[in-house]
Amino acid sequence: MMSYEFRGYLAALADSDLFGTIAILCGVIALLGLIPRVREGLTYRVVSFLLLMSIFALHALGSYYLSTNPA
Repeated sequence: MMSYEFRGYLAALADSDLFGTIAILCGVIALLGLIPRVREGLTYRVVSFLLLMSIFALHALGSYYLSTNPA
């Protein structure tokens, strides 16, 4: 059973602007990737990598937090 504090934490996290911002940036990067000249640039590759790693980091931290026993 999930505690009310944890549910509140997850609700606040899901409602935060962080995920919305990352989703919008990923959408913009995906659309820019349709243009070959942009897709081949170093800036595009670095930004794409950073966005993908931020999603991975959030998933990893969330998985770690969910797997720990409550105090």
